[in-house]
Amino acid sequence: MIAARNLEIDLPCGVFYDLSNVILDLDGTLTADGAFIEGVLPRLEELAQLLDVHILTADTYQTVDELEASFQNFESIKVHKLESGRGDIQKLNFLERMGREKTAAIGNGCNDALMLKEAALGICVIGPEGASIEAILASKALFLNICDALDIFIKKNRMIATLRK
Repeated sequence: MIAARNLEIDLPCGVFYDLSNVILDLDGTLTADGAFIEGVLPRLEELAQLLDVHILTADTYQTVDELEASFQNFESIKVHKLESGRGDIQKLNFLERMGREKTAAIGNGCNDALMLKEAALGICVIGPEGASIEAILASKALFLNICDALDIFIKKNRMIATLRK
């Protein structure tokens, strides 16, 4: 039996995060123009040691099968392809199934905003493909680079520095 992954972060202001999952948007968040942003893969491998990683995608660039092969050796990284239609509702429903109180989310688009707002910790990334105002306003933190956003989990003191009140 595999031990459950869990990341606890106790902020000095009384906010406590007890996370088991992170949901990541693929297109525009982890990738730019259909290819992984430099530095993403090693960070995902490290993050997968701490949390169950779920990557959601509408597969805008039709590259999900190729990109998914990068995670073959990591059972705690799962890629989920969305159906056509309302990706925002599908992402919110996925968050609900994972348990919003134990799940962080990272995204950049309009279709991520509901998920970012309802997650225990919603993070927006303004990467090479930009970010929607809805996603920015729905988030508790904002990063200009996905690697910095992933590092907030890997280097916990960064989260304390960013989110304490």
